[in-house]
This record gives sequence, structure tokens and C-alpha cells, in this order.
Amino acid sequence: MFLEDSIFPWIGITAKMHACFINKAFKEHAIDLSIEQFIVLKVLTKNNGKPQNDLALITESDKTSLSRLIRTMEKKGLISRKSIKTDKRVKTIYLTNYGEKTYLSTLPLLKKTIQKFQKGISDNEIFQAIETIKKIQLNISKEHSFTL
Repeated sequence: MFLEDSIFPWIGITAKMHACFINKAFKEHAIDLSIEQFIVLKVLTKNNGKPQNDLALITESDKTSLSRLIRTMEKKGLISRKSIKTDKRVKTIYLTNYGEKTYLSTLPLLKKTIQKFQKGISDNEIFQAIETIKKIQLNISKEHSFTL
């Protein structure tokens, strides 16, 4: 099996297509948010007070790009950034009330797009795809200490 017969290009292309569509949908609905910013908000709703370095892994950003993303989100009032007392170099990122409100307001739009994209796919097919991807993630995490 080579790349053409692997699931990875299909996952990658699908993720890029999805991100482009979501960014376009946000703009069409006057939501001042990018998919990367949405991902940060989503992560912080589940685990508020995440170290900035952890967000770099999750968003697949280098330090410079992530700093720019965080700075932009901070200017928009979506998040706040604080240094920890034991090490001033380590920044922890917190979701603001406005950030949470913005995140929650995007969910209906995302639900609608997910339903549109999954049209014609049975619940069993969706479940099987998710289970397959989880197995791949488990195999990757066995090789590298990486968690979302």
C-alpha cells in the first residue's frame, strides 16, 4: 500500500475542504472568526486555561503563527492571556464571556453544515468512520505523545 491507497490523503483533503467551507460560511453570516480561532474557542470551552504551547499542537501552528492568532483573538475580546506565577514565560489562555458567547452562536451554523456534509451517509457509516479514525489516532499517539 502506498499513499494513493492510504486513508491519510483523503482525511487531509476533506479537512481542508471543510475548513474552506466553514471560513466562507462564517464570512457569509458576518461571523468575525476563522476556523483556527473556532478550534481554539472549542478547546477552551472544554478545558479553559490551556497553556499556549498546547494550543500550538492542537492548531498545528508554529510559535509565530500561534502568537499572531492569540494576539488577534485577544484584540477581539475572545480570549485573555495570563502568565503563570511560577514562570512568567509560560502563557495560559482563557476563554472570555464574549468568546464563549461567540462559540455558542456558531454552533447552529456548524450543525447545519455537518448535516449537509453527512447527507446520504448512514449513522452506521459515520460511526465506522469515526471508529477507524480513532484507531489511527491511537496508533499515532503510541508513537508520539500527542493528545488533543
